[in-house]
Amino acid sequence: MKKPNRGFTLIEILFVTIIFPILFFAVFAVVESANVISRTNGVFSRLSQSEMQTLRYLSREIGQTSPDITPVRLILATDASNNSIVTFQIPVDCDNDGDVVDDEGASCVQDADSSKETEWGAYNEAGQIQNGQLGAWARYSVSNNQLVREVLNANQVPIAGLRRVVANNTQTFQVTKNLNIITMTLTANATDAIGQAGKARILQATFTSNTMLRNAIT
Repeated sequence: MKKPNRGFTLIEILFVTIIFPILFFAVFAVVESANVISRTNGVFSRLSQSEMQTLRYLSREIGQTSPDITPVRLILATDASNNSIVTFQIPVDCDNDGDVVDDEGASCVQDADSSKETEWGAYNEAGQIQNGQLGAWARYSVSNNQLVREVLNANQVPIAGLRRVVANNTQTFQVTKNLNIITMTLTANATDAIGQAGKARILQATFTSNTMLRNAIT
């Protein structure tokens, strides 16, 4: 007896035609979602590394100022965008003798008395240990979405050529003081150029650092 020839029925063909695209788009969606998550984690990882490094950079310098209100070594203000402006002095080695205390006869100290006093001022670059400018101030503020460091003279006028960009894509910079603790909060943006569904994404994160002001000296 001849066996009957059998093929695909119309219903089977329709079922395969429908289910294959569904499976394809499901797999594509899973892969795309995994890629988006991976890129998001990568962007936030780079952003975290960059902004925490910025906060450590600030903390190392501002931590050297004095929490005392008399005499004033730290000034907190706010700009038109509600970002903080931090202006401060730290002990500096202005006479390059290896310490931050003025010795009698030191060339950078115009002081008639013979008492030893702390050489308050600022360095041209954060992290310097010599050639401090006596009476100068360091200032951190936000300008055009950049966190910048400036050096000011004794009258708090910016000194030309001493403006440095510390961080880009800065959205907010908030600084508060509680006794001898400075709290700095920095919000920054980063871009995922590849984006999601063909659209680039701007991701934002906020980072906070607490710093102890340890130089309660005059």
